[in-house]
Amino acid sequence: MSQLKHNFAKLGFDYSRFRFGFRTGVAACLALLIAWAMGLEHPQWSAMTVWGVSQPTRGLLLEKAGYRSLGTLIGTAVGMLIVVISGDDILMAALGLTLWVTICVYIATLLHGLIAYGAVLAGYSSSMVVLLVRTPDVLMPLGIDRMLTVMVGVLTALVIGWLFTYARAEQTLVNKIRRQAAETLRLMARAFDQGAVGELPIHDQISTLAHLETQLSDHGSGSPSAHLSAKLFRRLLNAQLGLLAQLETSQLQIDSALAELLRECAQALTDNNAESIRAALARTYAYLKTSEFTYEFNDFYNAIEARLEFRESGKTARSPTSTYALLHRDWRGAQQAAIRTFTVMTLISCGWAYTGWFQLAYLLLGASIMLTLFSGHENPAKTMYYVFLGQTAGALTAIFIQAFLWPHTDSILAMLLCLMPVILLAGFPLAHNRTAPGAMDFNLVFLLLMQPALHYHFDWTASVSIAIAVIAAPLLAMLSYKILFPTNLRSRQRHIIKALERELVEMDERELTANQIERYRARFHHRLFKLYQMADKLGVNDKLTSARYLARVQHQLNRYH
Repeated sequence: MSQLKHNFAKLGFDYSRFRFGFRTGVAACLALLIAWAMGLEHPQWSAMTVWGVSQPTRGLLLEKAGYRSLGTLIGTAVGMLIVVISGDDILMAALGLTLWVTICVYIATLLHGLIAYGAVLAGYSSSMVVLLVRTPDVLMPLGIDRMLTVMVGVLTALVIGWLFTYARAEQTLVNKIRRQAAETLRLMARAFDQGAVGELPIHDQISTLAHLETQLSDHGSGSPSAHLSAKLFRRLLNAQLGLLAQLETSQLQIDSALAELLRECAQALTDNNAESIRAALARTYAYLKTSEFTYEFNDFYNAIEARLEFRESGKTARSPTSTYALLHRDWRGAQQAAIRTFTVMTLISCGWAYTGWFQLAYLLLGASIMLTLFSGHENPAKTMYYVFLGQTAGALTAIFIQAFLWPHTDSILAMLLCLMPVILLAGFPLAHNRTAPGAMDFNLVFLLLMQPALHYHFDWTASVSIAIAVIAAPLLAMLSYKILFPTNLRSRQRHIIKALERELVEMDERELTANQIERYRARFHHRLFKLYQMADKLGVNDKLTSARYLARVQHQLNRYH
């Protein structure tokens, strides 16, 4: 096995991604057959759902399947409602869809994790109903078909994934966070040994904690217990950020006794003995009770205690309030994404109503997906380039099968069997470093265009024009991402900085209660983590910007302690 992985790596393939891609391809083929056996009209939608739902860990798989099902249910219901209200009026249907998708993208941009994915699904699932209905009398059959194909895909992905997917490797993250908590205390001990911060890697440590923070979304998936665990870890990471911020902004003096106490705490965390951890933290907190570190260390102490209680009993004596889980909401980014989506989809809708070209319905369908699913990416315009390449390859493959294989088949089953080699081989582009960015879009567009029908006759004009309309969507989205409120990592950084500036001013102008201060503090910490995550990708000057805001935030919070 190790030799196989080595050979794969030499050729530029990642064995884990190939294993995931091949397993997902098998599940997609199985879903395709089940949907056909049930007599569903669009069996390829079941295979598309498998590709959309499948995840490398069980917790993610379970939660994504749930949000996929919920989002599809809501989106299908809204899509059917739009068709009923609009009747045969193309413009009313398209604009109704545009308004709904705009609302969904606005909500999704404000949310985090898989719940945002559910909001996106609610948007473009309605597109699959509104834009593929030719006459109102087929509305109910299409809506039912949409729901059943998605459920078949979800259940198939769940069964195959649960059997062949690794359980969540949560202990790895648990150990990493515990080791970094110990490292934070050792860093503090070194600062008190020398009576100054000096050249200590405080900001490197914060960057490490920020990287761990990005993994909490995956860790907190699959069950209420996992969600609680992620909240407790977020509280612990925030507490460490507070300690390091106070260390950076305080006038330190040499304190060898405190340094030794901090090292004892760090060693107890390394040894992972609950009794030793509690005893060491209690002694250190008693020593710090009258110092400027009292508030931050008390927060750290409570976070560790809550985590120990959770480890011992699966719950805490006092459930953590939502304060500890307050996250940055990109209100400005959500507003811009909504305006962008509304503008582009309205223009396409008007063009479709004016010309009557049915191909524009497929362009509108593609745009609704591109403008919702990728709005939250760091650089969506760059992502669209890879999406375009993947979709082009998928469309060409679809046309080849439609032109040269399907006309020679005599049953729906034979047509579906023609798709399976492509689906099964999809693991290879998904696993290669160069083709991986567009591989998923290859699979999805290939399946989207493969609608089987008895007595199939290939129509060059219709097939090619539909394919062009579909692959034009990422090009149009790329243009909109560059022109309408250009979106990239730098613009997202500016949004966070503006939010920090606004709330720092608010704290100066308002009299705050203790609970309000905690809410500000939790949001500040999440935004600071975001700044450090971005700085690692943007450069040295941005790391200095992060450090400056770390100091400003801590000085502001110290006024209220």
